[in-house]
Amino acid sequence: MAKLIVEVPATLHALLKHEAARRGNTIRSIVTALLEQYLSGRAKRGDTKERGRGSGLSGLWEDRRPAEAIVRDLRESRRWRSGARHGGQAA
Repeated sequence: MAKLIVEVPATLHALLKHEAARRGNTIRSIVTALLEQYLSGRAKRGDTKERGRGSGLSGLWEDRRPAEAIVRDLRESRRWRSGARHGGQAA
């Protein structure tokens, strides 16, 4: 089995961890199922190239936070990557 390492915002990781515990499952199994679902959906639709429709994951994940909170989390995670990780100041 191959290994895939993906950096995700801390809030998303916490949601995944909570969902895994709720289901009595692992984060790995949830992420694997989501990836399989996404890829099999693309194959059924005949989507071999992105056609300006985003990631295709829309609607697969339920998030009860308002859009503003999600955008804030995304921006904060990008500031962390661009500054602190490379020894510089966050933008």
